[in-house]
Amino acid sequence: MATHWVNGVKKRLKKPHDSRVHQDVVIIRGDAKEFMEGYIKEVQEKEHCYFRPPVCPRQDYYYYGCDRGNHAAGKSNGEATQTRANSCKAYISFKVITDAGISGAIIQKMLQHTGHDEANSKEKNRIHPDLHSLIEIWLQQGCSTSEILIKSYDWAQQNGHVDKKDSRFYLTPNDIRLLKKNLRGVGDSDSVSVDRLVYMELRDNICFYQPLHNEQPFILVVQTPFQKQLLEENPHPMVFMDASYKGITAYGYAFYALLLINKTGRGVPFAYFILSKETTATVSLCLQKLQLSNPSFYPRSVMMDRDLRVLNAIKSVFPNAKLLLCWFHVLQAVNRWLVKTDGGHLTPEQRNVVIHAMASMKACLTEEEFLNVSAKKCSEIDTFLDSPHVTTYLKTNWFTYAELWVNFGRTFYHCSSETNNKAERFFLTLKYQFLRGQANRRVDQLLLLLCGDVEKYYSYMDGLSEAGRLTLSSSAAHQAAALLFKNGVGKDLDIEAGQCFVPSQSTNTAYKVNLLHFTCECTNFRMGNI
Repeated sequence: MATHWVNGVKKRLKKPHDSRVHQDVVIIRGDAKEFMEGYIKEVQEKEHCYFRPPVCPRQDYYYYGCDRGNHAAGKSNGEATQTRANSCKAYISFKVITDAGISGAIIQKMLQHTGHDEANSKEKNRIHPDLHSLIEIWLQQGCSTSEILIKSYDWAQQNGHVDKKDSRFYLTPNDIRLLKKNLRGVGDSDSVSVDRLVYMELRDNICFYQPLHNEQPFILVVQTPFQKQLLEENPHPMVFMDASYKGITAYGYAFYALLLINKTGRGVPFAYFILSKETTATVSLCLQKLQLSNPSFYPRSVMMDRDLRVLNAIKSVFPNAKLLLCWFHVLQAVNRWLVKTDGGHLTPEQRNVVIHAMASMKACLTEEEFLNVSAKKCSEIDTFLDSPHVTTYLKTNWFTYAELWVNFGRTFYHCSSETNNKAERFFLTLKYQFLRGQANRRVDQLLLLLCGDVEKYYSYMDGLSEAGRLTLSSSAAHQAAALLFKNGVGKDLDIEAGQCFVPSQSTNTAYKVNLLHFTCECTNFRMGNI
């Protein structure tokens, strides 16, 4: 039956135009991807050549081109001793077919390599596979370029390779830099490893997992038992939410960290999201799964950048949470627009006028005051620049979200925070202390790091703080408030339904304080000094 099937497929094949191309039809028993990878590996070992990861220009068709098939650019002109981009036409392709209940593949291969000779040690040949594997391990360990050069040199010497012209064993610093940049899509090993971690070793650390499949994006919501307990102790926190895209997740995935300020005053992450595709729907799904795992969790407020996808996601899942825009990122976004072509390439003096105007608007304590000040400042900017171009941008992009960055929208307890520095500091710690400045290449390694050393670090720091070994600096406002309590301000208060009247320290009046909603009638409160 199988023989008849193969012969029937061969009869329907068209003869290739290139006489160097050989065709074959084989039956696939088992997984098609495993079959193709095994076939490619066998050819590479036999022919001493290498092929790039497959491209799929159409469904069920996989094209493996020679890894030296790129076209040369620059001064090398494709010279094999200077570049690996030699325009080689060699390839192997697979067309996976299923017919009459039998699966197979039509294989086309052209193995006549052009422009290079893998056997010529003077050419810029591929790094030896054993050395390549070691270099990947050293990169994962955070070794620097210089350290890897020395390690690879020692390895070559120990294995009897003495010809420094042989690029398979003796690397240049640029070779190692290229390896660092060689970040590809999720490989099978990474995908399989993530599955194993999610369903076995780290299953108690995962709130939700959706593997990457066809049009289905990769989504992972991570929360360790330590973080879950932290959120139980602080069910209605001010959340600091930010995303990073470079150096932490491979493949350009978005990595979100959600932090809160714990009882010691330290910013601590309580959940992570990893997304291959950022949309309002995917971010909303992450927040929903996080809340499902933590039923009492409902943030009082969320500090974020002005990403409309995230903003809309938070509004849909937590409609009563207050949203705040990081003041630093507001100014940064405005300044970046001003120096671009769209903003008119403004000079530093012109940009300063706009930034100072934004700062004046930021200080407004009521919406009415903001409307008056913004109108006045816009008029001044238009006169100074002799154009309404900039103020039109501000009105369209920032005035519509004024409540999220102006002080009149912050008259509630928000930990005296105006920026997302808690999240930014976490990313710096992760990148330069845990990853040692090296780009992370795999999702499974990131998971092990987050659920391992990162959790231990924050847990240990909390333990030191609780033991009195660490003291955190507090603001002048917090110190003044502590002094008031020490002098007896909180004594003999009649608290009813979460409300009380607190006498002023400077006048004979008393101010109504709502302990449930963190509101007060005093002037300091209206200025945002909670």
